[in-house]
Amino acid sequence: CGRAGRRCGARPEHRLQLAMVALSALLSASLVLAHTMPQLIPRLTTSVASRRAVFAVAAPVLLQLLVPTHAAQARPRVTAEATLQIAIGTDEPHQIVLGLYGDDAPASVATFRGLCGGTLPGYPTLTYKGSTSPRIERDKLIVLGKLPAGTGQVVERSIDGTGYVRSLLVNLAEAFANSDTNALTHDRAGLLSVRRGGGEFEFGLTPAANADLDTERIVIGEVLSGQDLLQRLNKVPARQPSRSNEVGGLIYALGAYDESKYLAVAKAGGDPRSRVEQTYRPLQKVRVSACVTSK
Repeated sequence: CGRAGRRCGARPEHRLQLAMVALSALLSASLVLAHTMPQLIPRLTTSVASRRAVFAVAAPVLLQLLVPTHAAQARPRVTAEATLQIAIGTDEPHQIVLGLYGDDAPASVATFRGLCGGTLPGYPTLTYKGSTSPRIERDKLIVLGKLPAGTGQVVERSIDGTGYVRSLLVNLAEAFANSDTNALTHDRAGLLSVRRGGGEFEFGLTPAANADLDTERIVIGEVLSGQDLLQRLNKVPARQPSRSNEVGGLIYALGAYDESKYLAVAKAGGDPRSRVEQTYRPLQKVRVSACVTSK
């Protein structure tokens, strides 16, 4: 947040001071306007009604000039940074730097930082290093941070009353559920977001504005540098929904399209892709080779 030219947003106390200064300036300008307008525009200010008309036009203009816009005041503050090295296919890794909004999503940012640096409380072996991308939906969302198979889950075994050993697969991310909430929206490219409420380690980057994500995801940061890598990730070819391939297209053309029917046909034909969710899975491997955080 301390680098030259970076927009970090004003602190709350600074915003209040700026607002007070702007209000004082507006009042002063109004007094000056009240004394000078009759001399500057005598024909328009010969009556009280005309003076009111002039003020009605001038006041909004002065307010717009002197008081910062709401969007500028509400811009989130970057409290920390995360630097990731991401490789596409066999290419060399490229760097992307993310700014994290610790004030607006404290629990989500804490989990992200813990996974990035390998410092997640109770799980020091869990890290984004070596994670992959399970989903790239062009112009909508790039999902990253899928941990290697088996590392994000544990098997808990217990013996029931009959002596039978029961096994339960537990998602470790569920231990990091949270109640983070903010008014930030996915209104531009280059935003970092995670599942609202936690319970999932994967994170997403927006290649374009997509307000539809606001329902299920919460914005926790932004891309500070590496927009070129973001656009390269957006162009990685991915497997399309089943309705767009041969089998799904045939079923859909017959007016009986349903994902379950497609999967039934695929399984009957021995298609191994039917065992795992493949929609929007990248056709090139996208891997996070390094991830470090800094304040």
